Amino acid sequence: MTDTFDEQERRVIGAALDAAVPGASDLGAVDYVDELLHALDHDPPHIWAAPGAWAGAGPRWLELGPWERQAWSQRIEAWRQVYARVVAGTADAHDDRVVHEHACEATYGDPAYGGNRGGGGWQRIGFPEPIFPPARAGGGSTGRASTS
Repeated sequence: MTDTFDEQERRVIGAALDAAVPGASDLGAVDYVDELLHALDHDPPHIWAAPGAWAGAGPRWLELGPWERQAWSQRIEAWRQVYARVVAGTADAHDDRVVHEHACEATYGDPAYGGNRGGGGWQRIGFPEPIFPPARAGGGSTGRASTS
């Protein structure tokens, strides 16, 4: 986790994510957003996860081309502004849609990206554990994969 947000900001953002998808923050949604806002701080960037050693070593991250990197940079900057408005209490309907999208991704997406802690979102909807997700770490358990 990169600690983009202080504790008060984490509470406000967690409440917004939970309003969009109940229980999202318990499944790591705030950490998901934090990781997403810092995805380009890694080499390679943490945008696209690929299975590591056929799902035994956690995710490997795919390189981005220069145009992809630029597009993601602009997208992430826009999302930083969205979350600044959420924290300030001035979010609009567009911001609410972004928060909802991120809450869904964090709750039901691959744990490699920082959410869906312990595969809890998948369990919630009866989705079977994938056979070879990037999230599979340590030889078979779902949960937050190592990103180092």
